[in-house]
Amino acid sequence: MNSSKLVLLLFLFIVINSCSTTRSVTDTPDDDLYGMDDDEIEEILRDELSEEEYLLFQNRSYLSDRFSTLEHDMPETYLKEVIQEERVINESEGFRIQILSTRNVAQADSVRDNFRRWSSQLSDDESVQTYIFFRQPFYRVRVGDFSDRSKAIEFSQLVKSYYPEAWVVHDRIEPENVLSDSTLNKIIRPE
Repeated sequence: MNSSKLVLLLFLFIVINSCSTTRSVTDTPDDDLYGMDDDEIEEILRDELSEEEYLLFQNRSYLSDRFSTLEHDMPETYLKEVIQEERVINESEGFRIQILSTRNVAQADSVRDNFRRWSSQLSDDESVQTYIFFRQPFYRVRVGDFSDRSKAIEFSQLVKSYYPEAWVVHDRIEPENVLSDSTLNKIIRPE
């Protein structure tokens, strides 16, 4: 019990002493230095600053000015303005619309077949491709191949009228199955 009180008193003593300042707050040495020559300033600073602080003060200006006059030896090729090249577009990257995610393979097959029947009524020119992907533990039914996200979103609005849970996903696409703009416009805006 006595040792715990001793430890507590020692802790309080350390906390109290560490919170108090060791120097009184006075004007900084720089306040009275204006109008004096360099030798007088150095003499005053030697008296008021510790050895480490004085050494830091002596070298501070040299450290800050060291690189201000440095000439860059950088080759001209690196100083030229950088022109960004157009990003190479991977034709296999695109978007699809996911209409179902389920653990039941029979349900996935049924939804795929229903979508094929429904989409065949939309256009006589081309059919919208349907895909089933399995990624454990779900079967995902995705439709369409879109290289442009805005077209996928526009088509998804039509699909949502029949499949309300549909949403656009980033996916690898089959570039040869991307619907032409005219076919897509016929499907989205029938006359």
